[in-house]
Amino acid sequence: MKKTIENLGLCRELLMAALVAVILTGFVTRGGYALPQAVKEQKYLIAPTVLPGVRPEMKTPGFWISRLSKPDEIVLDEDEIHRLNLDTQTRLRLRKDILRFPQQFDGPELRAALQRELNGFRKRALFGADGREVEASFHAAIEENMGLRTIGEAVDVRFGLIVCNADQRLLPISQGLYGEAGDIDFDEVQNSALDIGMPVAILCESADRQWFYVMGPSSDGWIRPAHVALCSKKQLSDIVDRPFVTVVRAKGNVYLDRARTQYYGFARMGSKLPLARDSSEDVTAVMLPTRRDDGALEVKTGYLPSREVVAGHLPYTPRRIIEQAFEMLNTPYGWGGMHGEQDCSQFVQEVFATVGVALPRNSNDQAKVGQMSPPLKEGQPDAERRAALVAHAIPGATLLYTRGHVMLYIGDVEGRPYVIHDTWAYREPSKDGNVVRVINRVAVTDLNLGTGSRSGSLLKRLHSARAITLEPER
Repeated sequence: MKKTIENLGLCRELLMAALVAVILTGFVTRGGYALPQAVKEQKYLIAPTVLPGVRPEMKTPGFWISRLSKPDEIVLDEDEIHRLNLDTQTRLRLRKDILRFPQQFDGPELRAALQRELNGFRKRALFGADGREVEASFHAAIEENMGLRTIGEAVDVRFGLIVCNADQRLLPISQGLYGEAGDIDFDEVQNSALDIGMPVAILCESADRQWFYVMGPSSDGWIRPAHVALCSKKQLSDIVDRPFVTVVRAKGNVYLDRARTQYYGFARMGSKLPLARDSSEDVTAVMLPTRRDDGALEVKTGYLPSREVVAGHLPYTPRRIIEQAFEMLNTPYGWGGMHGEQDCSQFVQEVFATVGVALPRNSNDQAKVGQMSPPLKEGQPDAERRAALVAHAIPGATLLYTRGHVMLYIGDVEGRPYVIHDTWAYREPSKDGNVVRVINRVAVTDLNLGTGSRSGSLLKRLHSARAITLEPER
């Protein structure tokens, strides 16, 4: 991270104070913290281990579960979850069923989508890792490599399975582009990260043959061919439709041998892998997609510690969601899934995937799922907002949204709402209003965080609350 930080709480003899000059053309949201326009100086400090308003015992799931009257009450059963997922996919069109993806895709539609993405980058001032602003020739080379002119009227779709943790990019380049010179933790090209076993539709290949453009269940972008194994649609269906296990740890460890000595890779929380024979009480065997030298799928047997997976899904209860969220406590923030980590929306997507709820990938789309509960009004007094959340939000089932950020509501203490979320920083009250405390992890906070600062508290910045439940039938 380019931002020099000062740790006032841990080691006073090693204090480092820094003023970092940044000139911004608009708002940039980083895991819930919005940088305002024309900020001349920012002072970045490490946030304390125990954040304001948070007691040590609040950093445990048991504290919040014990405050619920019915922590094991089913929020949605399997049939209801299926209906919710179908609504997300068909009515909202925020997810795709790759097993039902067409064998051909409209070529002009694909060209237009790729061109729009590139044009969006062209309009912005962006910097390379060397701190220099990228020039027009840089974008021209990318456009040439996209091979837009070679995309015909109809594109034959190929299918595949992701074979490792794979970065998905918005452009077919590995180098990063940054909104600020040196801001290397926020690569604007990074779109998402795909997990072992995820099905994808492959629409085209870059001119240099180093990239595939793929559509996954919840995100589209460019990945390396080495990260996907090609297969027929029937092979895909035969594997994806089998009984499966779901990863319930922050990262599931995948091995190639029962003794668990040959490490293969990791699968994030919520990943689904088809069951194979040869499981035992301590070790679960799965069908592991791997890529042969010719690019084709080869299914091997992989092994995970049984404690890291569950057969099928967990039941959707407040207890389970809160427990799964706290499995991720203190894991680092990763913009777009960078560095094998997760950002705010991927965090909640992974947590809800363990109970079978298939959320969209980004927070703006997630804010359209479920039902508004409670309704929040612009300019509403803080006291009314607190009262509405405490009265109507469901701990472990309600997501709270600010601009570009999402949080999981976990309950209240004496009328103060609390959340767990993957966040980068918050603004601290100061004379010049430019002190930023960097959290950079999954953390428990109350909604008063940021009170008195230029940006305002999380509570004041809330624009909606969505219960991840079915809309009432009309």
